[in-house]
Amino acid sequence: LGDHRQKKTLLERALKIEEREYGPDHPEVAAILTNLGNAHGDLGDPLGDHQQKKTLLERALKIEEREYGPDHPEVAVTLANLGNAHGDLGDHRQKKTLLERALKIEEREFGPDHPKVAVTLDLGNAHGALGDHQQKKTLLERALKIEEREYGPDHPEVAWGTPGRRRLSWSGP
Repeated sequence: LGDHRQKKTLLERALKIEEREYGPDHPEVAAILTNLGNAHGDLGDPLGDHQQKKTLLERALKIEEREYGPDHPEVAVTLANLGNAHGDLGDHRQKKTLLERALKIEEREFGPDHPKVAVTLDLGNAHGALGDHQQKKTLLERALKIEEREYGPDHPEVAWGTPGRRRLSWSGP
């Protein structure tokens, strides 16, 4: 619990096994790459290893798009993670582009009011970083409404929500 270095070590070991068993371009490898990329981003220092996170997620995305097609829900998950990696590296325009693509897939696949959509509405933070604070507010409030409806107003998921919604009340003009 919370040992991100151990998580990274175990995922690196799993990646070697999966690549040996399935080959470097198998969907099982893509799943490990996604988890390993996120582990790199979670290492604890303020910058994490977001460049390595981005590299691993880009590789996973190529595998998933080839295997599932560009509009599959698995692709949307990786697009959202990759978008957040770009945001962590300061490229909020690319974060916005990738999260918009993920959002379209999720809305089509699950409907506009699904909890998975609420998570991807962290897209609002990309808008805020690019100076569009009204769109940030609109998207993050939409996410909050989805989660309140899904979980109830007193649920911890609503209280904590995405990091972006926690920042909604004290960031931007």
